[in-house]
Amino acid sequence: MKKCFRLTKNFEFMRVYRKGRRSGCPLFSMYAKENDLGYSRLGVSVSKKIGNSVVRNRVKRRIREAFRTSIENIKKGYDVVVSVREGARDADFNEIKRNLIHLLKKLNLWAGNNCD
Repeated sequence: MKKCFRLTKNFEFMRVYRKGRRSGCPLFSMYAKENDLGYSRLGVSVSKKIGNSVVRNRVKRRIREAFRTSIENIKKGYDVVVSVREGARDADFNEIKRNLIHLLKKLNLWAGNNCD
């Protein structure tokens, strides 16, 4: 995923946390807020409670890849922040992608077909 499609600055995360909508599942919480750009961006927040740096980076890579492979079905113009919970540590890629899509649908950000 290109860097322009990521949230990187603390103030960007804080804006989404404060003014965005929230939904959750056992693996992570998701916050979403409209932006004025023509594309959606993703930010991933992983606490040190999840594990060491290897585990945290693996979880972040899986979430980014699930977002990247679903980007054509996600509505444009939103900032999305995924805050990871401890359940995601042992989850495989398919489970992460399934939960990500479920939360996108709950937040009404899924523009694709419903048979995924």
